[in-house]
Amino acid sequence: MRSSDETARAGQGASGLSAFVREDVESYLASHAEDDYPDVLVERLRELGAFGATVPVEHGGSGRPSQEVAQLSYELARGWQSLAGLVGTHLKLCQQMLRHGTEQQKRTWLAPMARGEQVFARAYHERGVGDPAAVRTTVDISDGTGRLNGHKSWVTNARHADRIVVIARADDATVGVLTDPHRPGIDIGAELPRPGMLGVSLAEVTYRDYAFDPKTEVIGGPEHDLTDALRTYDVTSYVARALGSADAVYESALRFVRETAHHRSPEARGAIGLRMGELSTQRSAMHAVWQCLTEQRPPLTPGAAKVFCTSALQELVRAASVLCGGAAYAGTLNALGRHYRDALALPIIGTPNDILLSRIGERELAGDDT
Repeated sequence: MRSSDETARAGQGASGLSAFVREDVESYLASHAEDDYPDVLVERLRELGAFGATVPVEHGGSGRPSQEVAQLSYELARGWQSLAGLVGTHLKLCQQMLRHGTEQQKRTWLAPMARGEQVFARAYHERGVGDPAAVRTTVDISDGTGRLNGHKSWVTNARHADRIVVIARADDATVGVLTDPHRPGIDIGAELPRPGMLGVSLAEVTYRDYAFDPKTEVIGGPEHDLTDALRTYDVTSYVARALGSADAVYESALRFVRETAHHRSPEARGAIGLRMGELSTQRSAMHAVWQCLTEQRPPLTPGAAKVFCTSALQELVRAASVLCGGAAYAGTLNALGRHYRDALALPIIGTPNDILLSRIGERELAGDDT
């Protein structure tokens, strides 16, 4: 059970983020181009303590429990998936630093990370590579100096991050190298064209003989292997993000229908009621999956929940856009269009749904009930 102070803090955090999304995010998107970097919103997130949610109090953060961190992802996704992606990546790297960093690294980085003074990005993915032990980016250490070489695809917030953690191979280990985007040896490519997840940068990053100190700039030290940790990547935050977007879309569609249905014919109102029933059922199913996941009811796993909810979101937002017609496609409900475009990315980011489905299928075929 929570203490009264903890309950009050949780309520203030949730209400503060909800108000931020309702007031700041909606106002910003109404007056700015969607592909502009949202400096003003990032500054507000610093003030709200969003960047320190997973950092313990003794290291300068707020040390929020996992359910409150999930609520943060949910609230940000209700407003704009791009913000959820920026903050979510940073929070995962805070956890990685906390679990794997040396004591000196934790003292150096966790407090400024928690304050949002040092926002981290991660360069992990490479085309055609699905396992951390197979990444082609390499680290060579000679005479006390490390050299990083390789090419990374789809690096979120690459253009505005203060540090980029690069996942690379060093002999038989997978390591995380802390790199400074302003130092020589880094080339951040052009912004990658895409239908959604705009505003926050997405680019390819190339390293050519990037020099670093292996003792201080490799998470956990030069021989610390992250392979197993990267293979057990948690996708729970993506379920929360899908749910946040689904709730925003459903509520927007419901408001529109309630305001306009009385102008329609009896036949049209019957069809509208049917469509709203479908949307409500899809949304309720997503909430039920989330409840099973947070209450750790077997056999549901985070991977299965991500596959279901990110797929269901695409169906829900598409149906809502059709239901609202031209007002959703080109009008005052253009937020539906943004949620629709952003939803396309959720099945392929984090651990892609196809990989999750393959793992689920392999467990089933092997008769593994865990």
